[in-house]
Amino acid sequence: MEVVFLPPLLFLHNDLHASPQVKRFLAGALLNSLGGGLTLPVLVIYLNQVRGLSLAAASLVLSWMAITGLVYSPIIGHLVDKFGPRRVMLIAILIEATATLLWVFVTDLQSALLVGALASLGHSAIWPPQTTMMARMVSEDFRPKFFGLQFMMLNLGLGLGGVFSSLIVNVDDPSSFTRLYVIDSFTFLIFFVFILSLRGVGGRIEKTKQEIQNDGGYRQIVSDHKFMRLTLAKLLMITFGYASLEAGLPALLTLFGDLSVKALGPIWAVNTGVIVLGQIFVINRLGGRSRIRLLALVSAIWTVSWLIIGFSVALDPTATFILAAAGIGIFAFGEMIWSSVGPTLTNELAPEHLRGRYNSVDGLVWVFAGAAGPAISGVMLQFELVMAWIGLIVFGQIFGGFLALRLKKVLTPIQDGRVGAEDK
Repeated sequence: MEVVFLPPLLFLHNDLHASPQVKRFLAGALLNSLGGGLTLPVLVIYLNQVRGLSLAAASLVLSWMAITGLVYSPIIGHLVDKFGPRRVMLIAILIEATATLLWVFVTDLQSALLVGALASLGHSAIWPPQTTMMARMVSEDFRPKFFGLQFMMLNLGLGLGGVFSSLIVNVDDPSSFTRLYVIDSFTFLIFFVFILSLRGVGGRIEKTKQEIQNDGGYRQIVSDHKFMRLTLAKLLMITFGYASLEAGLPALLTLFGDLSVKALGPIWAVNTGVIVLGQIFVINRLGGRSRIRLLALVSAIWTVSWLIIGFSVALDPTATFILAAAGIGIFAFGEMIWSSVGPTLTNELAPEHLRGRYNSVDGLVWVFAGAAGPAISGVMLQFELVMAWIGLIVFGQIFGGFLALRLKKVLTPIQDGRVGAEDK
């Protein structure tokens, strides 16, 4: 099964061109993220303006989904290691497809919470097995490129889906929203077919006798001090990076920068455009460099980005728009590095028989940050503590980068990606 409709940009990469399975996986991920882009930006609007939930109730649904994700993730990691990532991922995709379709039938808070819990289960059960399967599909040398390319496909799909969504939705026409959820549900089924076609990939790994005896589960992961220190650094960087950006940037620019809601679209488009156009260029220049130093570089890039964004709201709306777009574009460079380095470091530290649970803990970091970031942003912006909020974000980023740098002394050259190259 040869995929012929991937963006031509991908075929500039010789390694990818030689791997039909990788191309097939990325094609499915692109189509699935396209569906996600249709619905992800409009869920709160749909619940609030179409189904009549209050804004607080609609936001509660998102928080509920994050909380349930914290419960699901450890269980999913165990199932991935026991049954293999492909089997878990296929079931998760079907759950996500069902939950996405059920949003059409939501009428009140109770039904929204029920569907949200199911959607959270599907979402939580997709990412750990997906990352685990990706790590096993390619060689260790190609992992950073594979993770980076998947991130590019994700952003391309979300960006295009968001554009199509803005052209379709109309708050006065509920059917315009329900059509989006039906289409998104269908893209999950397409993704299911793509993953189902990857035979011989993502099966259960038979453990050796020694691995069975030494399988300490999550206790073993907690005792892995290298990984836990990396996890703490990641938690700080994501909480005061991605999570704060997604939750706080719209409020910051509209409430304190006097920008209209429509101005946010072009600003986010800058972020997506930089990633889609620059990802391959960036990942081809990461080989042989210290992954820990690259992680610290991400911290520095995101710090500069936030300083620019924070300064922008002190100016007139035109200058705010220009600087915010520049800041979000700079942030994208950090994202491109993170997407290759972050999951690669996790999978370098993970023993094969615990890879699913290591990636599950990585997923928990995103879930926790996704709950903490909006909470911190919402409270501080509610009380108009804009400069204090920016200062806290900058401090969190710098401290996360500092913790990451301290890991360089304890990682082996192979884990740090420095084999065969000078320590740059």
